[in-house]
Amino acid sequence: MSNNNPNNNGSSHTHPNDLAREGQRIQELVEKIGTLNDPAARRMLQECLESVLSFYGHGLERILELVDKAGSEKVRDALIHDPGVCALLLIHGLHPVSLEARLSEALDKVRPYMESHGGNVELLSLENDYAKLRLQGHCKTCPSSAVTLELAVRAAIEEACPDLAGFEVEGIKTDAEPGSFEHQPSAAPEWTRIESAQELAEGSFMSVRTEADPLLICRVNDRLYAYRDHCPACNLPLHLGEMKEGLILCSLGHRFDVRRAGSSPDNADLHLDPLPLLTQDGVVKVARASAPDAAHQPHASPLHP
Repeated sequence: MSNNNPNNNGSSHTHPNDLAREGQRIQELVEKIGTLNDPAARRMLQECLESVLSFYGHGLERILELVDKAGSEKVRDALIHDPGVCALLLIHGLHPVSLEARLSEALDKVRPYMESHGGNVELLSLENDYAKLRLQGHCKTCPSSAVTLELAVRAAIEEACPDLAGFEVEGIKTDAEPGSFEHQPSAAPEWTRIESAQELAEGSFMSVRTEADPLLICRVNDRLYAYRDHCPACNLPLHLGEMKEGLILCSLGHRFDVRRAGSSPDNADLHLDPLPLLTQDGVVKVARASAPDAAHQPHASPLHP
């Protein structure tokens, strides 16, 4: 199976989308068992399924016991943070880390991106496996906060907390209506590697070609930012313009603040479309919404360094 995990360091992992498909297939088979006309066959298959689950459950429990006895914290952490193992531990009620602790850890992962746009995210409450979050700082009033949540926050939460029933975010703007944004778990986003981004000079940008829309990667105050390469005011590519003092100027002079999620200092109704960008182990990746059956991790190539 392919590896789309943004934390990929060269090892082979099962992508969350693959796990979701496998889980769905198992559910379909279980439902088919219930439709069998032969009662004896139904009972036999159900007993077989329960036995298999019990067998794997006891095996997982024994693995955790042996790891704990060996005192190998590194192996233990690798197991409980692996998406596939995590899902199995949750199914059998064996995950040693509470939902609240895993949720807090997931939010910690996306804080560098939120902070790069002058904001943060706070966990207000967790009741009945349903979380309430609040955006802080500039992200709270950013018109593109829904994009930030749907890609960065959602990806981190769903990987660490597949057992979370859903989450609600207070005080963010969406195109549909003001107020809160509610999310139910769905497919994880697709992460695109951006080649040569680390070589980008301070105060400059480059346009990169992806399988979807072209992107604009900028460096300001030694931070990297990602936007769609498109001016919302004139529909021209942003890379045809220039960058001055942290502001992107399109070729017709429309200005956008790189450090404030692409908002326009001249028109509150205009803003760029920001995308989550992470730098891990020297690799720069940008998150894009993906179809549930995405099966590969695309690369992007520079257009205009």
